[in-house]
Parts: sequence; structure tokens; C-alpha cells
Amino acid sequence: MWTTITRAIGAVPGRLPRQVGAGVDLARSTGLGYLWQRRAESRAQAGRAHPLAVYRTIWTAAAEEVGATLSDLGSGFFELRRDRARTRVWFNWVELEDIVTHRLSLDKTRVHELLVSEGVPVPDHIEIDFRDLEQAERFLQESGTCVMKPASGTSAGYGVTSGIRSNEDLARARLRASRADRRILVERQAPGSAYRLLVLDGELIDVVRRDPPAVVGDGGSSIRELIAAENRARLEAGGWRGFRQLTVDLEAVLTLGAQDLGLASIPAAGERVTVKHVESQNASHENETIRDGVAKEVGAAAVCASEALGLRLAGIDLVSPDLSQPLDQNGGAIIEVNGTPGFQYHYLVAEPPRATAVAVPVLRTLLSERSR
Repeated sequence: MWTTITRAIGAVPGRLPRQVGAGVDLARSTGLGYLWQRRAESRAQAGRAHPLAVYRTIWTAAAEEVGATLSDLGSGFFELRRDRARTRVWFNWVELEDIVTHRLSLDKTRVHELLVSEGVPVPDHIEIDFRDLEQAERFLQESGTCVMKPASGTSAGYGVTSGIRSNEDLARARLRASRADRRILVERQAPGSAYRLLVLDGELIDVVRRDPPAVVGDGGSSIRELIAAENRARLEAGGWRGFRQLTVDLEAVLTLGAQDLGLASIPAAGERVTVKHVESQNASHENETIRDGVAKEVGAAAVCASEALGLRLAGIDLVSPDLSQPLDQNGGAIIEVNGTPGFQYHYLVAEPPRATAVAVPVLRTLLSERSR
């Protein structure tokens, strides 16, 4: 019955019915108690886990490394000077790209098309209008497990649902994705671990493996309680444990369900439970700097992807079972190209002393160009 309702709501013009429908669908899986708890927590926690302190530290250290001075302009803006050269940054935004190139990188379908034209591996995919669920169902039948996401205009995993295995999952994911865009991208889910590769002016400067967010059981707490404890720990860390709260959404519901678990389940002491597979809400200890074992073909694919979009600085998200092999040999694929890549992924890692200070070459490039 609910699947029929979900399908009907998902095809209604206007975003409000789909926003309400997605909320009701989530409440069916989590219970109203969780939603009220999250609302209360969000109000109490507003502004406490802000990235400003992290980015102030990142840019201060980079300025010291290149012999520049830093002025805090407020609201996340910093001005950096060396001799007569000056540049301004805003958190992870820097003066390297034009706005059109930035906007293009947000259109996931166009990005896939450009990468395919350059021979860069991307997942098998289709773009659908939010009303055309039947086309997505045919693709799911042919491709197996799928990922659904808004086709354009979003970042940080907003509206993304992975682990889609049934038409019911697909209808629910359509509700979620279509809140952001009437165009929806459906992809075959590529196998392997997720990685972020950072490219600057045609050079690969860092690789980070990003494991999915998880909680570890203590033998007495429910998954819901473990998530709440993790979120408190992130707030207390002031952004250094991760910028985002770990929230339960459809992605989490499907991920837990695939493990025969729910929010009320109590994992054994020491048992690690993956909460969701989309990595945008993982914690710093779930990121690892990768120094060795990256095939030159993988680096070349990342560089090619950035150049295909005309990006000087790009964060390449890819999935691969083994980075020591070319992507096209093991089913790996580039899934997104980010035109305003977050530097925090490279600093907030399990072993901070091994982290790559990626802001240093970026700042050095910015100041060198402005000193001419």
C-alpha cells in the first residue's frame, strides 16, 4: 500500500508534496521519536560544530609555510599577503576558477558525459525526469544495485541514496532525490572503497581513502544511542572530528536494513556497524591518507577528469576495489568531480601527522600568480 502511495507522490508536480512525502516515508522507518529528537538536537547544537576554526588553522599554517601573512576578515573570509601579492579565500573557496566552470562541475550528468568523451571510466548511468520511474526500474533490473542522486546543483551527499536493490527502494529514493532537482541520475553502484583525489594544475597532490560512517557497539547501547553519542563527540571536538552530524536518512535505513539491523538494535561490544555508505558524514578517524600503491593510470584518470571540466583545482571522487590497478580493469569508476573541493578531507584523517598539507601548494600557486 505505501509503495503505491510513494510512487504516486513521487510523480506529483511541485516539490512540497515530495518533501512531505519523503519526511513521512522516513518517519515510517525511524519513528516520530527519532525525528523529534533530531529536531531538538539540531536546535541545541546550532553553530557549535562549525568549520571556521579548522579552516583558520589550515590557512594560518599554510601562510606560515609560504612566508605570507593572514588577516581574518570574518565570516570565514581570510586575506593572505606576501610582498605585493594578495589573495582572498572563503573556507575552501579560492581564486582559481570562473563561476561557469564551478557551475558545470555541479551538473553530474554533464560531468559524466564529458568524462566518457575523454575515455575516463564512470558508472553505467541514466538521467531520468522525476516522473519517469519506470525507466529507472528497467535500469535497476539490468544493472543490479544502484545509486540515485539529484542530477545537478547539490554536494556533500545531499539527496544521495545507495544500496538500491528493489523497486520499492527506488520509489523511496526518487522521493528523496527529487526534492533537490527534477532531473535524477541513476547509476550502477560501483564496487570497492571510496577515495578522494586532489588535483592541482594537472598534478595529483593527495589521495585519501574515505571509509563509510560507522558506530562501535558497547554491548548495551542501541544504534540510535550510539549515533547520538558520536554526534556529541563531534560537537565537543569543535569540527576536528568532522563537520557534519551523522543523521539517519533513507540511505541509513537501507544500509542498516541490509545488515538486518534498525535503530533499536543493540550491537555487541566492539562490533562495528556501518550506518550508511555515502561518506559525506564520516568522521576524521574514518579517513586515511594514501601514500603508496596508486596506479599511475588512476592518477592519470583523475588529472584527465579535472582537465575535461577545465578545473585547475579538483576533488575527484572515485570508487575502486584496488587503487593499484587501472579503474577499467576492476570495475572502478569516477563518480564525481568537485570544483570547490573541501580541504578538510585531507587534514581530518586518522593519523594527522601523515596528513598532506594541501593548502600549501594551493596558496603558493595563488600568491605566485598575483606577484607577476
